[in-house]
Amino acid sequence: MNSQSVLLTGLTSFTGAYIARALLDGGYKVVCPLRAKKESYDGIKKHRLELALKAKIIDSVDISSSQIVDLCVEIKPQVFINHGGYIENYRSDDFNVLKHLETNLQQVQPLIKTLKENGCKLFIHSGSAFEPGEEYSKYGLVPYGVAKKMVWDLTLFWCHKYSLPAIKVVIPNPYGELENEDRLLPVFSKKIKKGEEVQLREAEVVRNNIKAKDLAQYYLDAVQTPISSNDASGGFFSLEMKPLGFRETQKQFVFRALAEEPYSLDIREINRLVKVVA
Repeated sequence: MNSQSVLLTGLTSFTGAYIARALLDGGYKVVCPLRAKKESYDGIKKHRLELALKAKIIDSVDISSSQIVDLCVEIKPQVFINHGGYIENYRSDDFNVLKHLETNLQQVQPLIKTLKENGCKLFIHSGSAFEPGEEYSKYGLVPYGVAKKMVWDLTLFWCHKYSLPAIKVVIPNPYGELENEDRLLPVFSKKIKKGEEVQLREAEVVRNNIKAKDLAQYYLDAVQTPISSNDASGGFFSLEMKPLGFRETQKQFVFRALAEEPYSLDIREINRLVKVVA
């Protein structure tokens, strides 16, 4: 059993559950704060929690309040993974940027200061391919991407200020079992199983698609990044990790992924019912 403890936010998100599972399988002690009582989660979020049964769950913690700072004093994690936050309606121009910033930045300065004072060795932050300068931004910026970049910039500032090493994991397009039912693959799968045609747009757009369980391995690698011993600068460094999955067109992605687990659809049905439109 690895003696290191990792505090991970965002456990009930699609990728958060896989990250927790990878860390647990790697022998780490994983602590996960939840906004509500564990028993109150149902549906897909309940199934995600089941991926991390051996994690220590802390109920009713608001990460935008001082509760998250107090929890760090109590737990004294060696690694903090900032994976939670407000992302509702994230692909829309109506995305609530102010709520995102408030949720993710309200406690960032006291949080990082407290982590450093209590022996934390590494801060890992979940970025996004939607951020300015990243892969998806070339197809058109969305407010979510801009807000994510703002959060990282200020987070990195405070990490540098308190000499807490920081790693940013830039998340591409994750897919797999337990993803939200309104995402492309689950929607297409449900309709194809009913014998209904589906329309695929942007078929020739090339994106980086990664299985959630493979993405989680990058976080395990990040946690295992060698940390220099304390010196005059506190051993500060920062780096970015850009996970690589399948770089392919949207058409290649849909036809490949729907034929694989967890969907395992007949390729003849996929060919018959997926219609590429301009």
